[in-house]
Amino acid sequence: MVLVGPETADDAGVYLLGDQGIVATADFITPMCDDARRFGRVAAANALSDVYAMGGSVLFALNLCCFPEDGAPEGTLATILEGGMEKIHEAGGALLGGHSVRDAELKYGLAVVGRADPKRLLTNAGARAGQRLVLTKPLGTGAIINGFRDGKLDDAGLEPALRGMERLNDVAARLALEHGVTGCTDVTGYGLAGHALEMARASAVTLTVGVGALPVYEGFGHMCDIGVSTRGARENETAATDSVDTKRELAPRERQLLFDPQTSGGLLLSVSEAEADGLLAGLVATGHEASIIGTVAEGPPVLLVA
Repeated sequence: MVLVGPETADDAGVYLLGDQGIVATADFITPMCDDARRFGRVAAANALSDVYAMGGSVLFALNLCCFPEDGAPEGTLATILEGGMEKIHEAGGALLGGHSVRDAELKYGLAVVGRADPKRLLTNAGARAGQRLVLTKPLGTGAIINGFRDGKLDDAGLEPALRGMERLNDVAARLALEHGVTGCTDVTGYGLAGHALEMARASAVTLTVGVGALPVYEGFGHMCDIGVSTRGARENETAATDSVDTKRELAPRERQLLFDPQTSGGLLLSVSEAEADGLLAGLVATGHEASIIGTVAEGPPVLLVA
């Protein structure tokens, strides 16, 4: 029996098997740094995140490898896989194999299977009027990665975002369940605005976000100021234009932050007002750069930006 299918554009599918919710997802990405092991770690964390976004835990994973036939230094591809294995093991999962194809552009990721309590699933259809919105990681990885690729940001400038991208969303998901979170999605390629709109539509509510409350990775503002952007941010803004209502004139970097596509982003959580401060305190105590960024209200499925 399907508990969560493609209808609500959620982060993963969930199938009821006995008394367990079986969570299934797949994702892969291109490199965002020059360190093969760290690329593998980020790519794995990015794929594993979808299980956590459903309130689940990881059972096992399969490697998805799109590797060039030549052009990669000796040992690079094996090192990528070692980095991915490190994150799978950190998540408490097992690697059962995988599949590889030849591809002109290097890509790596995982197909992941997890489990979740079917009575306590976190979905993007669970936001309720009167709740608060909490974001568990900073934003800005799209512009920062492009700045690094273009030689406008060095290794030291990339490092804060790289550490954040390597971080699993397991602790954030555990705290979400402990504090009664009902709505959740992870913020990835569609940017904060795109994924917030998916939550608004699936939950049939209006979300309001204060752009000044958004946590931001160091270096993002400078990248915007020198003209670094991404095609994804422009496409995200075009796709969301009719459903995003800005209540004031936004600075260019504020607007770009809303639509910047994220790699291995944080969880966007919808939690009761009574539990919001406790959830935030728990996240901060465990090293998350988290913030309360907005509210949920009755109304049309749109995103209001204040």
